[in-house]
Amino acid sequence: MTDREAMLAAIRANPDEDTPRLIHADWLDEHGDGDRAAFIRAQIEAVRSDPFGVQARNASKHAGELLEKNRAPWHSNIREAIQGQLEDFVGVQVSGMPANALRDVVQVKARFERGFVGHVTLHPSVFVRVATGIFAAEPIQSLELQRFTAQGETPLQPVFELPQLQHLRRLEFARLQGITEDEYAALLGCQHLSNLRDLWLCENPVPPPWVVELLGGEGFPELQGLFFRDIPNLGPGLVNALTRANHRNIRRLDVSGVVFHSEPLRQLLTSRCLRGVEELRLGCVGRPGSPGPLSHINPGWVIPYERLVILDLDGQRLGNEGVGDIVRQPTTAALRWLGLARNSLDSGVLRYITESRHLQLNYLDVRGNNFTPSGIAALKSRFPDAVIQV
Repeated sequence: MTDREAMLAAIRANPDEDTPRLIHADWLDEHGDGDRAAFIRAQIEAVRSDPFGVQARNASKHAGELLEKNRAPWHSNIREAIQGQLEDFVGVQVSGMPANALRDVVQVKARFERGFVGHVTLHPSVFVRVATGIFAAEPIQSLELQRFTAQGETPLQPVFELPQLQHLRRLEFARLQGITEDEYAALLGCQHLSNLRDLWLCENPVPPPWVVELLGGEGFPELQGLFFRDIPNLGPGLVNALTRANHRNIRRLDVSGVVFHSEPLRQLLTSRCLRGVEELRLGCVGRPGSPGPLSHINPGWVIPYERLVILDLDGQRLGNEGVGDIVRQPTTAALRWLGLARNSLDSGVLRYITESRHLQLNYLDVRGNNFTPSGIAALKSRFPDAVIQV
């Protein structure tokens, strides 16, 4: 085994560690591949920096420029790993964006994470055939399964039988996949996802009893992230599940577009399993002009802020006082990303935001409110290094 092969093997064997990646970056510099070395360091810097801050944004931008310049050769490793196992296909097309199905051409969406391909989007039937090769080629920890037509085209059960799933930290299902009850049952019974941290099922019809069984059981012991955006009927099931899941430690929760009444939402937000939540998305899709369920309970006291880095309240229509109750909480000091789009705000809320000494925002979304140009200028003055969406 060469030095390069040994370093890459160490990266695959320790995918959560940055040190093997940085050692490989030094080796690349010494062997004339400065762009790839800089790319690895930039992506790691973006992850390690203050979330959404100037340093993180600049590092991400630099990494993006390097990737755009070198995309084809840097995709070659994953492309060759897939092509070698699919000799009956004409070719393999790897890109950073979703692509339409082409006859006899395998479409792969690949995303680099901390310098290497860490995520792939594949058709289930393709993934079953190439799983061994792609995990041997790259430190992949995230997978999205995408069927191109409705349910019945390709069953998902064979995917859940693969031992290679033990490498995954994140599993996504593309929107509108038509997942059947039998497929949900197979996912719940999968023995190879013990390391899974994030489960993404947005815009897929999820049976509420299945969520109760998922969170109430002992399976998926490392599960920390639940992404259920735009599944309107899931509210009662989620409240039932999360209020009983005291053995869970949920750090990322996206329930934007899920319908809640105020009291059940209060019960959900005060669940024991959400005490350490770091990302909370509560976007509300209701009647235009109507207040969201969070406006009928005191958001300043029911949201668990202590470790919260990302908070999205799009469409809750909390008004000036409701948002004031939030930003006055000293426990919001960890908050870096705040979404206040469509919250019926005007210049009256500015004193709460600009006078809050503990707020250290790097991103603020205030679209769809009633701020004057001078009000926007006040926000930019208060957070000069932040991205402010207006």
